[in-house]
Amino acid sequence: MEAVEDRAAHVAGLMQSALSAKLLGVDWAARQGICWLVEAYNGIGPEFLGEDLRAKSTAWFRIFEPAALIHDARNHVSDGTRENFDLANVEFRFNCFQLADRAYPWYSWRRYRARLIADALYDFVSSPAGWHAWLEAHERVKKLKS
Repeated sequence: MEAVEDRAAHVAGLMQSALSAKLLGVDWAARQGICWLVEAYNGIGPEFLGEDLRAKSTAWFRIFEPAALIHDARNHVSDGTRENFDLANVEFRFNCFQLADRAYPWYSWRRYRARLIADALYDFVSSPAGWHAWLEAHERVKKLKS
């Protein structure tokens, strides 16, 4: 497990990348503060995958980590509605495309491979498993408020 200071530095770096890429939702996420974001961010993949598999998927898809940070932050404040679930997922897809386009020039096959991966990640977060994770997050939010 990463030390708290290392996790905070990592999340701060992801926020810096998200800010420089001008990702959607980055201003909102930045207002939440690094400590809150460290608590919200679990890497790429839902909690039910487990820490080891999430660590692997995060390493495989690290180009999309800044988008995943914002998406995890949205999940962390889930209101349990389908509308906000869909908005968070569309935002995630857009942000992944932004990161792919920023990482690779238009003439590189890597850009288009990254965009295909972004579509696959969007399909996953929008799936019934993603909906289930959104509802679980909402239940946690309700418990914290009560």
